Amino acid sequence: MDQGEFIGYVVSEMIHHTRMRGLFLGGSYGQGTADSFSDIDLIALVEPDAHEDMIAVWRGILESIAPIVFWNRRGQEKVLLNAITADWLRFDLSLMPPSAFAGRARKSVKPLIDRDGLYETLPESLAEKGPDPDKVKFLIDEFIRVLGLLHVVIGRGEYLVAVTGAGILRNHLTNLMLEETASAGRGGALHLSKALPPPDMALLLSLPFPKPDRNEIIEAHFHIARQFLPRAYGLAARLGLPWPEGFERATLRKLGATLGDSIDWQGLAAAPKAGGGHL
Repeated sequence: MDQGEFIGYVVSEMIHHTRMRGLFLGGSYGQGTADSFSDIDLIALVEPDAHEDMIAVWRGILESIAPIVFWNRRGQEKVLLNAITADWLRFDLSLMPPSAFAGRARKSVKPLIDRDGLYETLPESLAEKGPDPDKVKFLIDEFIRVLGLLHVVIGRGEYLVAVTGAGILRNHLTNLMLEETASAGRGGALHLSKALPPPDMALLLSLPFPKPDRNEIIEAHFHIARQFLPRAYGLAARLGLPWPEGFERATLRKLGATLGDSIDWQGLAAAPKAGGGHL
């Protein structure tokens, strides 16, 4: 059974359960961007007191198609069910009351069952949401903190931990880029190349992936920081966020004092000094 046949089968099975007021395709299928690797995301509009019955129905539908090798449930009033079959087909079903369905756009969902005509009440598209100031501030503070911890793990010779730290910094840079794009419906984590502009993807791919070697780790942290800090400083200024200049200065001075080698850590500073130059 391919994805199209599966969706049709689900509709034919669920149409009889009238306490489910709506069933919609979400994710890449709802947006019309699915490929052969996409999972199937479904949204079922069901009041909380009918969740258990609908969960049993959903599991029965899946098991009538293929054995389930992974099953996970999260949430209470809004429930998310993750399932993977023996053929590694992935299905997510979100259960929520009809009142929680607002805040979506018609271009992001496709109606399969819509007993109350909720689809027509949705706007065609959502306005660009813009970067989230709280998330940007978190990314900046955490980047500087993790960068500063480099002197601890290198000092202890914990090179495997330091490799993980470089990965965390790379993820913070990636998430900063995603905040810059700030596009509605940009897709899930496995659609990164569709969410980011090609120059950003090329930049991420060009950054070093260090081995657990002291020099490689230090170089990787430096190169990632050289991309993150000026970019974050510009976005913070755009959003009117105060830059943690004291934290940045202390961190880079510590790295310069303990790991300086041939790297100009203080030259990384994004925030200008009061006199107009950099640290």
